[in-house]
Amino acid sequence: MSEIAFFGAIEIGLVYALVAIGVYLSFRILDFPDLTVDGSFPLGAAVCAVLLIAGVNPWLASLGAALAGAAAGLVTAMLNLRFKILHLLASILTMIALFSVNLRVMGRPNVALLMQDTVLTPFYGLGIPDHIVRPLVVGAIVTVVVLLLSRFLASEFGLAMRATGVNARMARAQGVNTDAHVYAGIALSNALAGLAGALFAQTNAFADVTTGIGTSSSGWPP
Repeated sequence: MSEIAFFGAIEIGLVYALVAIGVYLSFRILDFPDLTVDGSFPLGAAVCAVLLIAGVNPWLASLGAALAGAAAGLVTAMLNLRFKILHLLASILTMIALFSVNLRVMGRPNVALLMQDTVLTPFYGLGIPDHIVRPLVVGAIVTVVVLLLSRFLASEFGLAMRATGVNARMARAQGVNTDAHVYAGIALSNALAGLAGALFAQTNAFADVTTGIGTSSSGWPP
């Protein structure tokens, strides 16, 4: 394996680490089998790509991608909690709908970002080879996310969310608003998937509607 291929594998692994963390939140912490990430991952890529082409700051574009992913997660949670649709079916419905949404956002099946500035652009030209810069930047972002998430799960709200996943009935008996924690957890899970999609689009210089197929498989079995 060449050096470029080696660091490229690390880079894509770090991008999908964010997806794995998001899937962990829904599948393990909340015990909510959520397939929405198959749609929120390419949604994040699509939103980020469109914003970058429009001249938006790459960091703001990445934030917009995360918010779009969170919105997709809220739709799934609403279908489950408000309309009493089985969580797995609710996520499948959202995932299927997002395929059309992603096409509408981009206006076509894929978008190229070869000439656009990204979050990586300021770090090029510093004397470090480009194929090493990309995993370093993505790794730093993943590290920050992991630290913030670990702090969040250790907070009072995070502990209540974990209790909701372990035993929702007992959590409600202790005064925990389990619905609010499910909404927050699924939104956060898909926000991470949306952010991963944004990073994928920026590191690979394209966004495509098919990039999310099979993304949630890392969470099985629930």
